[in-house]
Amino acid sequence: MLVRMKRVPLNRRRTRGFTILEVAMAGFVLTLAIAGSITTLQMGFRAIDNARYTTLAGQILQSQMEKLRLLTWSQLTNATTGPVAYTTFTPDISSTTTAQLSRFTTTTGGAGTCAQTIANAPAPFSTTMKDITLTATWTSIDGKSHSLSYTTRYGQNGISDFFYTSH
Repeated sequence: MLVRMKRVPLNRRRTRGFTILEVAMAGFVLTLAIAGSITTLQMGFRAIDNARYTTLAGQILQSQMEKLRLLTWSQLTNATTGPVAYTTFTPDISSTTTAQLSRFTTTTGGAGTCAQTIANAPAPFSTTMKDITLTATWTSIDGKSHSLSYTTRYGQNGISDFFYTSH
């Protein structure tokens, strides 16, 4: 017995699969989507790094500011042992934050600094008030330099004394 095979029309055979052009276009779109996702992820990591170290810099500066506020006028203005004799300070280092704090000091291999400036306030308060500026600088994960500064005034008899007695 002879079996006859039914012939499939030519137009039906073409609709069964994807052409090479369709596969190439799908691959191109998929490549663009993956590249965009990776770029977005990198930008997110940079933003997290910037936020983390800006917060840490603020904590370092606040800690140093509180240390200075606890000093008496004679301790603050002592030219040999007081903080006015130093242009930099070392942040408090605990065992859990050593890796993060290393970005703020050059002694631990980082590129950052923690600087302080204690100068006389403008006249007429130049002998009884100090301007204190603390600045932390660091390099982020992408190599950009960042800095954060805190500024305050320190009065010989307390800052409130100047507001009540000056006109």
